[in-house]
Amino acid sequence: MFRRHFIAAAVTSLTLAASPIAAFAQDSGPMTLLVGYSAGGSADYAARVMAPELTKRLGRSVVVENATGASGMIALQKLINGKADGATLYYGGFDTVAVPMVNKSVDIDWKVSTLPVGRTALTSMAIAVPAESPYKTLAELVSAAKEQPETVTYGSPGIGSAQHFVGEMIGHRAGVKLLHAPYRGGTQVSNDLLAGILDSAVLTTSTALPFAKDGKIRILAVTSAERAAALPDVPALGEIEGFNGLALPLWQGLFVKAGTDEAVAKMISDAIAESLAQDDVKKRLADAGFAAAPMPVGEFTGFVEEQANTYKKIVEESSISVE
Repeated sequence: MFRRHFIAAAVTSLTLAASPIAAFAQDSGPMTLLVGYSAGGSADYAARVMAPELTKRLGRSVVVENATGASGMIALQKLINGKADGATLYYGGFDTVAVPMVNKSVDIDWKVSTLPVGRTALTSMAIAVPAESPYKTLAELVSAAKEQPETVTYGSPGIGSAQHFVGEMIGHRAGVKLLHAPYRGGTQVSNDLLAGILDSAVLTTSTALPFAKDGKIRILAVTSAERAAALPDVPALGEIEGFNGLALPLWQGLFVKAGTDEAVAKMISDAIAESLAQDDVKKRLADAGFAAAPMPVGEFTGFVEEQANTYKKIVEESSISVE
């Protein structure tokens, strides 16, 4: 009798020890949270808000690593080249899905190579004009572009950026051709908008907000499905006649390598949701213009696929391409 119980207990112990969850828990090594952009940027900020919270809940130190370059693709490739054990996380968003669509030299398919484990935050982009601009509404800006095709400019941080997608989406829906002015970064776009060199620009709402509060620019619309909490008087794009139902939010979330055990993925997903439920985390994200927006593994995959379909349509309609 004793021998049978001993054998049963030994088998159970071996089974638990061999499980992916047990292996994950027994590994005392640090986890890596890959960010594809430099320290100090919005993605880096949000990742550094999340890292200590995940450390508390996963029982392993989560260390942010900035693997910059190629619009986030260096970091994504580093995830793909690693092990599918959940110990390496990637902080992704729009670029994860859109960059391979517009840059044919990037041979990455998020659906094949990654597993989205949890959405973290949402923010929006803002269509803005200089404070002295004659355009008080998006309809007025579009009307001017219809009267003088390819003369009304809009700035973005570069070809293939989320801001570029917004400009092309608006132009296509309105049946006008706005003149795209691609820059090498958001700071240059803001500077030229403030100087009146650009007729308009698409900025992240977090970037646009301080300038709007100081009366230096006028925000005509935001690209989220609903109005931004900090800009209650500015319409969401989908509210405006001719753009009904149109939205292109900026989102962020965590990915692991495809093939990661489902139980490990769910454990990480639960840790993300628990972290985002903390008031301090919500506030710190809100301070940077983000709304905590948890979405679990499975549901998050569906969301990313939905966004991918939207991006694909914009690429096909506008022929966006990065050489």
